[in-house]
Amino acid sequence: MVAGLAAGFDMGRLFAFTLFVSAFLLFWVQLMVAKLILPLLGGAPSVWNSCLFFFQFTLLVGYGYAHLTTVRWHLRYQAILHIGLLLIPLLLLPIALPSHWNPPTDANPIPWLLALLGRSVGLPFLMISTSAPLLQKWFAQIQHASSQDPYPLYAASNFGSLMGLISYPILIEPIFPLTQQSWLWAAGYGLLVLLTLGCAVQLWRSPHSSIPDPPHPTPHTPHSIPLTPLHQAQWVLLAFLPSSLLLGVTTYLTTDIASIPFLWAVPLALYLLTFILVFARKPQFPAPGLVALLPLIFTALIILSLLQMTQPLGLVLPLHLIGFFVAAFVFHGELSRTRPAAEHLTLFYFWVSVGGVLGGWFNAIAAPLLFPTVLEYPLMLLLSLLLLQHFSAPEGSSGLRLTLPLSVGVLLGVLLIGFSPQWLNYHWAGALLAVGLMVAIAVVFTLHPARLTVGLILLVLLGQFSLSTLGGVVATDRSFFGVYRVLRDRHNYLSLLHGTTLHGKQSLDPARQQEPLTYFYPTGPIGQVFQATEARRFSQVAVLGLGIGSLAAYAQPGQQWTFYEIDPTDEKLAQRYFTFLQNCPVPVHIISGDGRLAVKSAPDGTYDLLVMDAFSSDAIPIHLVTREAIQLYLSKLSEQGLLVINISNRYLDLEPILGALAKDLNLFTLRQLEPTIPQEERQLGKSPSHWVLLAKLQARLRFIGAELSLATDRPN
Repeated sequence: MVAGLAAGFDMGRLFAFTLFVSAFLLFWVQLMVAKLILPLLGGAPSVWNSCLFFFQFTLLVGYGYAHLTTVRWHLRYQAILHIGLLLIPLLLLPIALPSHWNPPTDANPIPWLLALLGRSVGLPFLMISTSAPLLQKWFAQIQHASSQDPYPLYAASNFGSLMGLISYPILIEPIFPLTQQSWLWAAGYGLLVLLTLGCAVQLWRSPHSSIPDPPHPTPHTPHSIPLTPLHQAQWVLLAFLPSSLLLGVTTYLTTDIASIPFLWAVPLALYLLTFILVFARKPQFPAPGLVALLPLIFTALIILSLLQMTQPLGLVLPLHLIGFFVAAFVFHGELSRTRPAAEHLTLFYFWVSVGGVLGGWFNAIAAPLLFPTVLEYPLMLLLSLLLLQHFSAPEGSSGLRLTLPLSVGVLLGVLLIGFSPQWLNYHWAGALLAVGLMVAIAVVFTLHPARLTVGLILLVLLGQFSLSTLGGVVATDRSFFGVYRVLRDRHNYLSLLHGTTLHGKQSLDPARQQEPLTYFYPTGPIGQVFQATEARRFSQVAVLGLGIGSLAAYAQPGQQWTFYEIDPTDEKLAQRYFTFLQNCPVPVHIISGDGRLAVKSAPDGTYDLLVMDAFSSDAIPIHLVTREAIQLYLSKLSEQGLLVINISNRYLDLEPILGALAKDLNLFTLRQLEPTIPQEERQLGKSPSHWVLLAKLQARLRFIGAELSLATDRPN
């Protein structure tokens, strides 16, 4: 069967198709496992960044295995070993998360998450990750017209990755439940074993004769040259920068735009596309004019990220994606141009993988510990900016000679405005790492001393930049789930921001200190619900998402209130800087953990009112408003209970989704949207908001609807 399979394909097509299938499975399983894990840790971008770091590290181990075994073993025997190892994961399939693995509530969840990934998917992923360098190395040893340059097979591999990335949210995830996905993936893995066996048969049949260099090599044909440590260090850095930028722009998208599963696939798709373009049989490289514009784009992105500006979205979002795409295009293009001959292929991919892992480690692990804000993203933009001229084509260098000095001058001016000399005293470890990166880049790429000097000045200013010099920042804290800032403004309000989104505000005027503001204002939708006559019957109240505890201001004697909060940092800030919880007239019980998981422990029928107010920056984590989640919340409500959901959002309209769910579950609904606020109420701290009420019984909403002058929706 295997011999027939191998004979039925042209050898080049067989190897290309096998690499396509392996890469497709590689990205399918990443997204599938991320979806499995998402409900355990909420929708924070750090969940995906940590998963991506794990997959990058496992990929590095796989590439290391491919390099060591091809160097130390004869390829024929190495192929036998590999086929044997490839069979072992079949015993562990289908993939599933181990039961009773709950995330820690009082410690950084990253070690737990990495252990969970290793336990559930580590070995199958490891074996698939070896395919790209290993099969290319095999192909380079067989008699084939293209075996002199096997690197275009890397384009086929990345095309498979891109197809896996795109097809999962469009075709696989909407059609198949996760259990069926796991079984389908197991079948795909079995197909990969057969295809790899077919490639091994071709390797064994080959006479392994040496193939001479082509008489007229193309400009992109790799040549055998002595490799120095400097060459290898360059490969590491050229892979490191776009890998770090990938996670940086992903954090921006999923924190400040929306915490939606698979939104992170957009920059990852662009990242893969650059590999496809530069490693193709006829490689493509960015136009010199586009590279010349990159300093201006990078300067704008650095400033926008430091000032945490996301508007206008139609301009800012494409600018981030274009800047990232062109930067990855440039650096991956340089990797393609400097790739070695096939004899060093596995070593080349190993060092590229090292760079990718370091980029993932820097953003997912080191940066949250070293930087108080998401400084890693503008830092990588700055380092990329300083390195651009080193790779510019001669025809594009004239444009860079104009845009680069202009960009540096603008950056100097902006960074001086936000200069804050206290930063270095408290974050010296992060400063040392940033400076070390700059020096390493200067040494490895032999940058001119003047450019190194300018780079170090810009780095110091970047690290010292603080919004506290531009506004009243009282405190900044960073956790696995994002960056928090407590601000005091000139109107005597204290506010909590997560990312760029306001998560609560309190007046410092003693007469108004217990007045709930922003989305929770007394005349707003949720305020009217609590002030309605029916609210007196709420003896048991649960709130998913703490914020600063504003809703506790509506507590009445005799009630019992429970808050579910996934991030201990939020709880710490709410109790340290705000007084809603301390001054609540009833005891407040705070339960740590993701709301959807933590509320499962409550007995069915416990609550009279359940408020869903959990946000990751600007958006509700989507896994909290799925059909399964709504059913779970309803099971925890008494027969007379109400489910109230805050769907306030700058970019997404969740009302049609909840309307469809309510119809499907035979629920009655009320909804109220306040898109505009009178100026006098806005000055008093009220914010526009959008709320939806759901109930099993129409009568439960009728009284509230009458008091709120709202119509009750009936499910059809």
